[in-house]
Amino acid sequence: MLKTPVLLITFNRPDHTRQVWDEIKKQKPKYLFVFQDGARLNNKEDIDKVEQVRALFKPNEIDWECELKTNFNENNLGCGRGPAAAITWFFDNVEEGLIFEDDAVPATDFFPYAEELLEKYRDDEKIKVIASIHLDDKRYGDASYYFTMMNRNLCAWAMWKRSWSNFDYYLASTKRKELMQKMRKLYSSNIRIREYWGERLDEIHKDRLDDSSWDMQFLISIWLEGGLGIAPNVNLSSNIGFDGEATHTTNENNPLANLPVGEIMPLTHPTEIKQNKKADINYDKIYFQKNEYGWSGIKRLPFRINKRIKRALGIKGSWFK
Repeated sequence: MLKTPVLLITFNRPDHTRQVWDEIKKQKPKYLFVFQDGARLNNKEDIDKVEQVRALFKPNEIDWECELKTNFNENNLGCGRGPAAAITWFFDNVEEGLIFEDDAVPATDFFPYAEELLEKYRDDEKIKVIASIHLDDKRYGDASYYFTMMNRNLCAWAMWKRSWSNFDYYLASTKRKELMQKMRKLYSSNIRIREYWGERLDEIHKDRLDDSSWDMQFLISIWLEGGLGIAPNVNLSSNIGFDGEATHTTNENNPLANLPVGEIMPLTHPTEIKQNKKADINYDKIYFQKNEYGWSGIKRLPFRINKRIKRALGIKGSWFK
């Protein structure tokens, strides 16, 4: 029986949710929390699918000793505020736990990996998140996992209540200058990464993300506190949600889509807690800004320089007609 509490965040994808739920059920969690966002207004298809998802968690689906808590929203919060509300609700009830989105099918080894690391780093305030994703075929360091700023708290992950306690959806009090100072320490040689996240902060402040993101805000909040995440050297979750049913992740060629999973147990631990900058820069190249490197990056160089000059001079809008 899995003693660590589990949160499953759902919406309107019964087929995806069933696949994730099937893997969770194998672990027989003692404490299970299920959050569901409500159907969108006047959306008949949503209403039907929301009911199909809820049916997955009827008593006959659970044949072991399990304390089940559900939070089924009647209103639709969206894929930004919805997960944020789910995580807040979860940590109003527990001190630590495993969290799954409804399209993230975990590897069997994710569960003991996450439980062991939750215990090992429980009292280390610097460690914030335990991720499941490994995007490339490289190995970073000589242990089962490494420390990272690009831990990508999404799909399937684990963390503590303390990691979420200062979460601010709009990062209202965070100045761009403050973030840039933190980023300069983390990525002193990579201007592209600093610029990218400065622009994301601007979008968050102006709500240009249209309430579609919560994980970028959380990632930034970790950096502002000087925190680190953990990432495995083996991929431990497969995102099956890059398809026509997704709200945003519809590109089946996304580097996160349908990654194969592997085995990681038993764990070997790093000898020191230190960010692996090489891994983080590679992640940026693969996932966030693949068009900003190589020949395509060289072609975009004049536009990047143009943006920096305009920002320095306080000029808004485009110089190019």
